[in-house]
Amino acid sequence: MKRILTGLILLFIALATPSWADDLGDIIAAAKDNNVQAQIALGAMYEHGMGVALNDRLSAYWWQRAVDNGHTGIAKALGSMYFSGRGVPHDYAKAMELYMIAAEDDHPHAIKYIALGYQRGLGLPQDDAKAAEWKARGEKLLGPDAAVVFIDSYQSEETEPQTEIEIFEEFKRQADKENPRAFYYVSVAYTSGTGVERNYVEGEKWARKAAETGLSSGTRHLGLYHQLGQGVPVNRVEAQKWYYVAEGLEPKEEPLLSVINGKKMTEAELADARAQADAWLAANLTQ
Repeated sequence: MKRILTGLILLFIALATPSWADDLGDIIAAAKDNNVQAQIALGAMYEHGMGVALNDRLSAYWWQRAVDNGHTGIAKALGSMYFSGRGVPHDYAKAMELYMIAAEDDHPHAIKYIALGYQRGLGLPQDDAKAAEWKARGEKLLGPDAAVVFIDSYQSEETEPQTEIEIFEEFKRQADKENPRAFYYVSVAYTSGTGVERNYVEGEKWARKAAETGLSSGTRHLGLYHQLGQGVPVNRVEAQKWYYVAEGLEPKEEPLLSVINGKKMTEAELADARAQADAWLAANLTQ
């Protein structure tokens, strides 16, 4: 009888364990082994509450690890945590230091927030000439990342969002203006329950809108939704499609999530995902 009960307990545990648990374990193991893409992904998962509990402190920790390992792009996201005081001390100077790192790769958000820093004296000396110089540099950048959310509000302290609800309303206002980055932020707000009730179904819907604009962070976010089955059934083909799209948009980035997801797929499934991604890139990627 004891042996039967033990077997039933093990069967219950197996049935209760999500099918993506191995994926999460692989991501954590790679992050601990200093894989930069795993550290970036894990930081985002903690920030959004995707597959793990929400934890801004751990999000900042993993993103700092990625920055320390030489990834300049994620410095913008970490800078925004210092800008708002999420998971780290509120520190405009540290935020601007990190934005400067991200600006080395012409990250539009970083450049425009540096302009804001000079305009309002946030972590940088107030300097209208330098603010105009950085603003002009940002305005030359193109693509879905270039439409920065919040800048118009932050340029006027009278309209600056203060509460999480006001921040979500700003995200939604910008999304209603078809701002690609705002689509992503609305998705993140629904994913994490920031300023709005958590709703993975709505989060996936807005992640798809962001991904369809060619926003690389949106493609990875949507892929993770389907890889982990957050608000939708696990769909590895759909996840892999968007990871392949992300690779097409940013070919220099290591495709860690694609590799982890792909290990659980058949050759036919991988070929299907590749064909769908190639078709999307052919229809949407401009040279």
